[in-house]
Amino acid sequence: MIKGWFNPNISPELLLTRYIATSKDKYFILLVRQFNQPIYHYLLSQSDKEMAEDIIQSMWLKIINIKETQQAHNNVKSWLFTVARNTLIDELRRQNRWKTESFDEHDVSSEVSVLFPTINCTLEQASERRDRLALFNEAITLLPFYQREAFIFQQEGFSVLQTAELTDESFETIKSRLRYARAHIKNFLENKS
Repeated sequence: MIKGWFNPNISPELLLTRYIATSKDKYFILLVRQFNQPIYHYLLSQSDKEMAEDIIQSMWLKIINIKETQQAHNNVKSWLFTVARNTLIDELRRQNRWKTESFDEHDVSSEVSVLFPTINCTLEQASERRDRLALFNEAITLLPFYQREAFIFQQEGFSVLQTAELTDESFETIKSRLRYARAHIKNFLENKS
């Protein structure tokens, strides 16, 4: 057998490099398949459905039009999320919907833990699980932009350091945003139960 002859899981860095070098659609399509859903989820969590759809199209158009790498992309996932984030912020500013939201500087060290019942559950348990999930989603939507963003990036698998690099913020700032986000979610869920 020829090792590595057909690998559907080609690294995103290699896909981007090959796309830029050849402009072949097949590399671009593989990038879109791999990252469209998580990026759309991030955009949807930060805006409404219509804006998320517009932003993701604009973002992919920017990627299509790159002719050469301006910088080495060691982590294409982070770079793509950065392009999506910057496109979103540009659009929010254009629509005068961009605002920064502050939060209290008090120390909160508790973590959120939302436990759902097992798959084998009664109708009543399933209903309760849906209700808790709806409350959890509501708590996330009520977070200030930067806290929600840090929380969503963490849910997408980015480390604190990667999130800091992606958002061009300090490591400690991202840790604080995550701590405040978790505290807000926990308080919201406790007040609703």
